[in-house]
Amino acid sequence: MSSELRVDKIVPTNGVPSGGGGGIVQVVFAQTNTEASQANTGGTQTTLFFTNLQATITPKFSTSKILVMANQNFNITTSAATQMQWGFYLCNSSGTILQGAPGADSYDQNRIKDQKAHAGTHPIHFLHSPNTTSAFTYRVYGNNYSNSGSNTTTLQCHTANRTNAFSTMTLMEISA
Repeated sequence: MSSELRVDKIVPTNGVPSGGGGGIVQVVFAQTNTEASQANTGGTQTTLFFTNLQATITPKFSTSKILVMANQNFNITTSAATQMQWGFYLCNSSGTILQGAPGADSYDQNRIKDQKAHAGTHPIHFLHSPNTTSAFTYRVYGNNYSNSGSNTTTLQCHTANRTNAFSTMTLMEISA
């Protein structure tokens, strides 16, 4: 015998916790290894670039929250040992940084000193209230900085020599 349970909303028996949500309504998963990069020669880089990591969800309810969990793969390199700084930002489809409650890491920056190269995966976790039932796209953008005026620092996502290094994004609609 086969059974199926269909509900409009899942709420814990003791109610929805403050700042949280009820049950998972739907899950969307996306991944990419399509290359994107930004080069910067000294100074502050204020221009953001799209890393090619994105996912779209259409919430069932305007009261739902979306839990975004992204892991951005990257390399940052320069020709001489220097201070390098990079940041990744969770944005909407227009590239506007999503600001959250205090402590929410919708954006973050990292810095290393006296290095020529660094690689890793940068996590981003964010609980968002888009207040819509229309499709909403989340994208990761990045930028970089170097304190060396003569060296070019390059922040790369999904480089050609690391084709098996995927970046991922999971979106979960949480009932309110």
